[in-house]
Amino acid sequence: MERLTASGRALFWIGLVVASASSVTLSVKFYFLFSTLISLALVSLMLARIARVPLQVKLSMSDRATCGGRLPVHLSLFNPARRAALDVALRLDTPSPQLRQSKIALSWLPGGTRLELAAELELLRRGHYAIGGVRQETHFPFGVWRDVLLHRQPRSLLVYPRFQPLADLDIPVGRLYQPGGIALSSKVGDSMEFLGTREFQPGDSIRDIHWKSWGRVGKPVVKEFQEEFFCRIALLLDTFVPPASGESFRGDFEASLSLAAAVADNLSHSEYIVDLFAAGPDLYTLQAGRNLAHLDNVLDVLACLEPCREPPFETVTPVLAEHLGNITTVILILLDWDQARERLVHLILDHGPAVKIVLVRETPASLDPAGAEDLLGEVTVLAPEDVERGVDRL
Repeated sequence: MERLTASGRALFWIGLVVASASSVTLSVKFYFLFSTLISLALVSLMLARIARVPLQVKLSMSDRATCGGRLPVHLSLFNPARRAALDVALRLDTPSPQLRQSKIALSWLPGGTRLELAAELELLRRGHYAIGGVRQETHFPFGVWRDVLLHRQPRSLLVYPRFQPLADLDIPVGRLYQPGGIALSSKVGDSMEFLGTREFQPGDSIRDIHWKSWGRVGKPVVKEFQEEFFCRIALLLDTFVPPASGESFRGDFEASLSLAAAVADNLSHSEYIVDLFAAGPDLYTLQAGRNLAHLDNVLDVLACLEPCREPPFETVTPVLAEHLGNITTVILILLDWDQARERLVHLILDHGPAVKIVLVRETPASLDPAGAEDLLGEVTVLAPEDVERGVDRL
């Protein structure tokens, strides 16, 4: 049925009705009509295969895009045959209905012709999509049968969550500062900052001698350093969606990912080191580093995250505790507020980092977060609509 056009499917159902009628009657008209429909289908299939002209197709498209946008798709065509290709339609080979594509139709492509074409792919949902290549289709001659030739050019497409940039992000600072500075964030070199010089002392490295100062004062002088310190920010995502909720919490989950993308985007413009943690069946971690290049790594993870249907907090808490000694501040984006999540926040605070808590939820939480604000600090509550419109300050 996938190869039949709309007209072909209509003829199929008509043929089915005619076949049923001819089985209970001796009227020659029904047999004649049924035979005509079968002949039409067979002739259409054979002529479509005979008329097929394999084209040379080159696909060009980006491998990353943002949900809700339109992704440009470029196709380079060449007809290597002497005869023309008739009634040709081109579209990407993807089964997902979340990628709505504009189809390219050509009624006539002469032999030896080169053509550059452009189309658009409308991205309806975040996720990871596999594209098999380009489908070359023809409805020739009667428009009832779709002859298909697949040009295999596999592509992987990551659709990022849609987000509005944050104008301002207030980050509380914990009592932990981590040594390493820029060197740790870039994974190269030493992380020592030059402060000045002092007299040489037994045990100092000859490598640190400052030769110009020695020549000026007439005695050994060495360079003095101080280790740099920096703030490491953890972005902790709550992915637990109870099984009984079905798809009703899908909007909350998608909004939380959009907010996480906005926070990561804001942090990428600062000097913070950003780590991403996703609380699922296991604790998914990404040490993203800093700057805009690492933002793509965070968005890659957010594009592929799916809701967790089993409570993960008892499992991930011991693993998370091992990382907290290196964290200055934890930004938690939660989908609900209950005792398990409150215990998680207490664990983080006990290890030293400051916390910033954001609850993304359409309906009231299981427990009122206002009751814990005296101990844990302010809990910001946002509805999915607020995130979709854009949050200027957080």
